Amino acid sequence: MRKDSRLDARQIRILEDFFKRSFDGKTMEQVAKDNGISRKTLSQWRNTQHGEQLYDKYLDELSKNDKPLFYKKLKEGMAKNSYKHLELYAKIQGLLAPEKKEVVTEERKASDSPISKERLAEITKRLEETVAEADRPIKRVK
Repeated sequence: MRKDSRLDARQIRILEDFFKRSFDGKTMEQVAKDNGISRKTLSQWRNTQHGEQLYDKYLDELSKNDKPLFYKKLKEGMAKNSYKHLELYAKIQGLLAPEKKEVVTEERKASDSPISKERLAEITKRLEETVAEADRPIKRVK
C-alpha cells in the first residue's frame, strides 16, 4: 500500500478499533486477528498518511478532556510561585528566550603562553576576522 493512499470506511473502522484497544494493552497482532486481517496489513494501514492523520485526530480527541485539568493544575502551581510551573507556562506560551549559558574564561599573561608572539598575532587576526563575519546577518534556509 502506498504511503499516500486513502483508506476506505472498513479500514478506518479497524484502525480506530486498533487505536482504542492498543491503549487497553492489546497488541497489533491481537487486533488484526480479531478483525480477520494480518498484522502486516494493519501496520501498513497505520503507516499511511491517512492512518497517521486518523491517529493524530484520535489523540486530540483523547486528550481534549485532559487539557482543562492540565491548565488547572498548572495554574495552581503558578499560584504557589512554583518555579517549575512558571517555567512550563512560559515555555508553552513562547515567553522564554533560548537558553544562554555563561562562559567563564581565564586570562593569561603573554609571558605565560607557550605560543610565540607572531603565532599569537596571527591567531588574534583570524579571530577578529571570524568575529567580523559572525556579525553579518544569518540567512535562514528551510
